[in-house]
Amino acid sequence: MLRRQKQLFILTVICTVFLLCLSASHGIISADETLPAETEEKAVIDSRTDKLLRAMGDYLKSSEQFSFHAEITFDDLISRGQKIQYAFTSDIAVHRPDRVYAERRTDLGRKRFWYDGKNMTLMDVTLGVYATEPVPADIDAAMDYLMKKYGFSPPLVDFIYSDPYRTLIENVEYGFYVGLHRIRGIRCHHLAFVQKDIDWQIWIEDGKQMVPRKFLITYKTLPESPQFSAALSEWDLDAGLPDALFDIDLTSTEDFEKIEFMTITETASEETGTGQQNE
Repeated sequence: MLRRQKQLFILTVICTVFLLCLSASHGIISADETLPAETEEKAVIDSRTDKLLRAMGDYLKSSEQFSFHAEITFDDLISRGQKIQYAFTSDIAVHRPDRVYAERRTDLGRKRFWYDGKNMTLMDVTLGVYATEPVPADIDAAMDYLMKKYGFSPPLVDFIYSDPYRTLIENVEYGFYVGLHRIRGIRCHHLAFVQKDIDWQIWIEDGKQMVPRKFLITYKTLPESPQFSAALSEWDLDAGLPDALFDIDLTSTEDFEKIEFMTITETASEETGTGQQNE
């Protein structure tokens, strides 16, 4: 990876946006928020809310492979204190236990992500660069590894874990049932949850197909309380996903430049001016 322009660009643009796509329990909760075992308090969640969230998680967990489409908006706070909203779309495909593909499209460009059980590859189609990293051999371990070392994961990562309910509920302090509301004409159970630094809401389809239809995060401790919102559609839990979808053909990258990822430590060093600046 080029150590200055391209390295900083791919990690501040690609990874920042991917990080904004992380769900409530992984991308925005720091380790120091976990209370010691002897003082930990049990989350206060009414039984109806807990049952619905668990049912949604079990429904996703029951599918060996699935795909869905997401239309995402998120707020960015510019230097003058004004919130600017950006939008992009993502298509995500999962083949448990060890394959993920995600593609993101915006007016500014296109990004692609592959995980094949051995390696993770992230490509910026617009810039013509890509990076590859060996990772653990199952989805849960691989996503945890990426988050810990590089600070990013694919969009809406909590829904692709082996147990979405456990992942979502991990840091919740309080949760309640809001009501039956429609998302794009589909009647959904509207649930709301509170965590230390964020509030988040989820709309779960009312019926046999208990999939999430909308997901909203409010970053309540950040200036102006920016939000991340995703409308989820085109769910296919019987998807016959081809193996080729998850296997990047590196011969097709001949016109792309291979670069390297910066770790979280390296990124912090660059930002504080203490890192080595290699060309």
